[in-house]
Amino acid sequence: MKPYAWLAAALLAAATAVQAQEPIRIGSFLSVTGPAAFLGDPEQKTLELYVEKINAAGGVLGRKLQLIAYDSAGDAEKARAFTKRLIEQDKVDLMVGGSTTGETMAVVPLIEQAGMPFISLAGAVVIVDPVKK
Repeated sequence: MKPYAWLAAALLAAATAVQAQEPIRIGSFLSVTGPAAFLGDPEQKTLELYVEKINAAGGVLGRKLQLIAYDSAGDAEKARAFTKRLIEQDKVDLMVGGSTTGETMAVVPLIEQAGMPFISLAGAVVIVDPVKK
């Protein structure tokens, strides 16, 4: 083997392994329809735009992003059901959502129990005070 050929082979193998990695799955539940659609629809479009932009730039640490999104229509019970599905079935790595405070507060216990990073898009103080796990 030529000098440093082993290094090139190792780098090629590492690059192939990175490309074969699973995507980072981002789960979201937003009020795309319903009374809070004026919030949820642009939030959804913004998430889609950023996922596309980040993936076009190579992803995060070589991993692509995959957005799995549901329309909760501002309904706290739908938000809970979708959150449960995102955690248990879709196996997301992190969660973004809750166009409204009601949706967000309904899912906080599920997300805390899962030990998952969560970014709420709602703006009430009760979401962050007291600070959640």
